[in-house]
Amino acid sequence: MLPPGYRNGRLHLDDDKLRVLETDFDVAAYTRNARGPISVDGDVTLAPDARRDVGYLWRVEHEALGDLRKMLSSWTSNEARITAFLGTWAYERYWNARALRDLLTADGSPAPRPLPRRGLHARLVGAYVEYLLPGVSAIGGIVVGEPVTAGHMARMAVHEGGLQVAYRALLPRLDGAAHDVVADVIERRESFVDFFRQEAAARVRRSPAERLSAAIAVGPQFVPMRPDGVPDPGEAETFGALFSSREARSALVESDRAIASLLPGRPLPSVRAVRRRLRRPLIHRLTRSPHHGI
Repeated sequence: MLPPGYRNGRLHLDDDKLRVLETDFDVAAYTRNARGPISVDGDVTLAPDARRDVGYLWRVEHEALGDLRKMLSSWTSNEARITAFLGTWAYERYWNARALRDLLTADGSPAPRPLPRRGLHARLVGAYVEYLLPGVSAIGGIVVGEPVTAGHMARMAVHEGGLQVAYRALLPRLDGAAHDVVADVIERRESFVDFFRQEAAARVRRSPAERLSAAIAVGPQFVPMRPDGVPDPGEAETFGALFSSREARSALVESDRAIASLLPGRPLPSVRAVRRRLRRPLIHRLTRSPHHGI
């Protein structure tokens, strides 16, 4: 019996297995039109709460290298369209972070710095990403193979979508140059969200293995909108400010549903993370109040 693909005395490759997954997103055009620095034109005035939230979002933008490392140290590095996109994505994320830093330093304040990794959990996450991730990802890529990419794309779709909602919630509290810079960051992020959602959806729909990989990737252990996946001390206050309105929370649900609607259990990672963080300070305030029993 001849092997599959054997025709007319020759063995042919199966084009369907070798074909690169294509979506409607034009990666070539995106890389050609990479956007550089965002200018801060005009005076910048940030209220204390807005400064806190811009600082948090700066820390998330600044840690894009961690997300890039997780993807490129795995099977995902074999995906030509994805690696081409990620080079420009990391470049644009850098300039997003730089623009937020310029807002925070416009009044002469010192440049923000990443927070030190305090606590056992934060140190373990940092050590894993720095030392163990390359080896673990390589082994995982051999074992799992291509479906792991669906998990990465689902995670990034949720992450970028949640950040987009956060920036849009912050925008009405800003004016002048700060408003213009954040509006520019929002406009640039549309490409990020579009790419990752299209890639995740196409892969999830393609096979049960990829659907399972995506479901695991956005499971209970995944907390989006964190600097390099590490808990941030300012997280609860920022989430409380950004997602205090019904409109912002509804937008966050809709953002998560772009991927959740394709997965078993309909997980909502961003919504879950916000609820979890907001519950803790609320309980803390109630237990400290002398009238909490009323």
